[in-house]
Amino acid sequence: MREALEIPSGDIQVVARVVQLLRLLAEAETLDVVSAAQALGVGKSTAHRYLASMENHGLLQRRDRNRYEFGPLLAELGTMALSRLGVVNLARPVMEQISLQVRHTVVLSIWNGWAPVVVHVHEDSSRTARVSIRTGSVLRPSTAQYCVFRAFQKESFYRFTTGPGEIGQDDLELENVRRTGVAIRSTAAEGVRAVAVPVRDANGYVVAAMAVVGVTQLVPEEEDSDVALALREGAEAIHQALCAAAEKAR
Repeated sequence: MREALEIPSGDIQVVARVVQLLRLLAEAETLDVVSAAQALGVGKSTAHRYLASMENHGLLQRRDRNRYEFGPLLAELGTMALSRLGVVNLARPVMEQISLQVRHTVVLSIWNGWAPVVVHVHEDSSRTARVSIRTGSVLRPSTAQYCVFRAFQKESFYRFTTGPGEIGQDDLELENVRRTGVAIRSTAAEGVRAVAVPVRDANGYVVAAMAVVGVTQLVPEEEDSDVALALREGAEAIHQALCAAAEKAR
């Protein structure tokens, strides 16, 4: 068994070490040169070269001067993986229907380890004043989508790299989101309001946040509004479609 686990070539050893560091990061939330060197059984200079190379290729990014966290490439890979699982594809027609129904832009986001990333947008074109969001945008802690992911952190498909104290929402707000299943956030400076709900996979884990985003005066802020109801029904439709796809794949 020991011989079977030995790594025969330098190239394969590099891959094995990178995977080892990513697994360590998933457990520890951040990584530094000392912990990387200890995990790999190498010197600090060698560990630093691994971390620097992983940062250059987008696998890692710096949280501060000495610590690293998951990088943007992993978010891209996660997006592709979710696309293959059907989340994005199944969400597209549902998002289009919601947008037509409420006459606002609808946005789907996934979690990249520290923030939501927009993976699909169905932009409303029925109003003169509307909000436009670019696919690939990383959303701030002030957004409704961020609040959804944090509120359902314990039921999430993803790992989280920051603690509840760093998120910009208090416990009462998060409890209300868990109770109602809806997060509502307004940005006075930008004149934008978003209403967001969680999207669950076939196993019940939260894999995405779906939101209606529009001009503050035009998006209702009530948790039982037509917009909130359309989002809840849409999220349930995506969940049922994912359940059907999972059952078909068995």
